[in-house]
Amino acid sequence: MKTRSKSARSPGRPAANRKSDAREHLLNAATELFATQGVAATTFAMIAKRAGLTPAMLHYYFKDRDQLLDAVVGERLLRLVSHVWNPVEVGADAAESIRGIVERLLEGIEKMPWIPSTWMREVLNEDGLLRERMLRHLPYPKVQSLAESIASGQKRKSLNPELDPLLTVFSTLGLVMLHMASVKVWSQAFHREPLSRRSIQRHVTGLLLDGLRHVKAEKSAKSPKKKQ
Repeated sequence: MKTRSKSARSPGRPAANRKSDAREHLLNAATELFATQGVAATTFAMIAKRAGLTPAMLHYYFKDRDQLLDAVVGERLLRLVSHVWNPVEVGADAAESIRGIVERLLEGIEKMPWIPSTWMREVLNEDGLLRERMLRHLPYPKVQSLAESIASGQKRKSLNPELDPLLTVFSTLGLVMLHMASVKVWSQAFHREPLSRRSIQRHVTGLLLDGLRHVKAEKSAKSPKKKQ
């Protein structure tokens, strides 16, 4: 009777040198499907098929849907959050911070183009299946710090006093996500080529910063003084 070799692996268990690649393929497949059809409509069988692997392989890495969703949030979405928010410093110029956030967010989306659709569907949507997971990990101190910088600028009368500081931060994120999630739709509707990342960056930054400036103060500074 033949004895089983110590090096033999159990059915469904991947070889050691394929482990990281297989797991990455599965996560990539999952995020692509989540973006196109949503989390709820995506089955393990669909993910395995898209990755070119077996359902048994998927279950080896992710025991259930919760474990898979935790990995998508922790290893994909939070990677982008860290990239965008870690450079934001307390007390930094609000306009420059917003400029940097827009640039880094677009950089991250270029590498992970599935994010805007997934964010709109699964995080912003009240019924989104990634919403609660993301809310637990958002960089609240950084967000609050930027809002306080905007409020300080308003007190100095260098920024538009009509803006809500905290809402301005979320408007920054929302504009980028909305434009990137819908860029193909409006490009098809108006029969034009989709804008490049740099073009969208200039548009969003210009829109935000022109609205951020204290328009009345600028007009007053430019207008000639009346003769006494």
